[in-house]
Amino acid sequence: MRFVDDSQLSPLSNGSLLEDMQFWVRQILEQKELEKVSQKTLKSYSNALDSFLEFVSKYSDSNLMDNIGAKFINRYLIEYQAQLALKKIEKLKKKNIPGELEKYQRIINQKDEKFLGKNDASFEILDEFQNTLKHRLTVVKILLKYISYNNEEEHDYTAMFRKLVTIKIKEQFTQYITVDEMDSVISLMTIWPDVYKEYKLKSSLRSAYRESLLILIYALTGARSEEVVKIKLSDISLFKHNNRTYYSIKIQEGKGDKIREIGIDAGFIEKHIEYFKNNLPHKDCYISSTYSKGTYKNYPQHPNNIRTFGNFVLRILGINKSGLHTFRRGYATKRINEDGVNIALVAKEMGNSINVLEKYYLKHNAVMSVVS
Repeated sequence: MRFVDDSQLSPLSNGSLLEDMQFWVRQILEQKELEKVSQKTLKSYSNALDSFLEFVSKYSDSNLMDNIGAKFINRYLIEYQAQLALKKIEKLKKKNIPGELEKYQRIINQKDEKFLGKNDASFEILDEFQNTLKHRLTVVKILLKYISYNNEEEHDYTAMFRKLVTIKIKEQFTQYITVDEMDSVISLMTIWPDVYKEYKLKSSLRSAYRESLLILIYALTGARSEEVVKIKLSDISLFKHNNRTYYSIKIQEGKGDKIREIGIDAGFIEKHIEYFKNNLPHKDCYISSTYSKGTYKNYPQHPNNIRTFGNFVLRILGINKSGLHTFRRGYATKRINEDGVNIALVAKEMGNSINVLEKYYLKHNAVMSVVS
């Protein structure tokens, strides 16, 4: 039974297939904005639907909204994967790697083959394209479900979902920073302003304090990189609890408009905070602000800058891993497996759901103590 006000319903079709799909895409994106999804999520929806509309435009003259079926959607995924494969071939042509070109050419050829089956639901999907295709399929299904619930004719697309291709993601081992590795990073970053010159970096003391504080906050709070770069000096305050001194850090969540607070033992970052209190022009400056020609440019750095420095730190410590999310996974692991903190509390600290923590951060907790 549908619980949508009839006044909010729209005709299934008012023009060509492309015009109709463009209308419904605008509607679903407006709905997602009303639901206050993050800009990152909204952009991922928009990008996925743009590629779908590109496919629709090729077949708009020979199809109508009410005859769109599973074969149409499966064929979209086949052709989209062929586009991804073509881009890979263009990059590999100069390298001449045996077997690689043939693999991608096989994927491209699939869009022209006639033996794929009644609904084209049986086709080869390369492991490296699984996540992308699964996301595209998910977004298109969300669009079709939205149309099903909001069209005047009550045309239902959801019945054909069972005929769509099944994309099984191959489980892969996910890198994380072990407890010992995390301790090594934190120890080095705590003293980094005193030792950075030993590594012959073309850097300043200001940069040394800035980069090391960002990594310390990242490692000690489990916050997302895009959240860390947006922390201002005014978001950090000193407090005492049970004869221990902490810094409370307010974090503007990257996924939504919520603010959460996390405490860090003052000893880890006290020297850094004092430096910025004495050097930033005012408390509303971002910690990640850059300094140029005698003035601070008060806007947050791009998260890639933290990633680059974080990878550099891992290299000099002899840790053969990369990517800032390895810190975030390491934080979750340490808090739950080593510190024994309830997973619900860790989920709240990290701005995630318990399900996300279990699925993406604790899949390998049987080997978490192993240094790889």
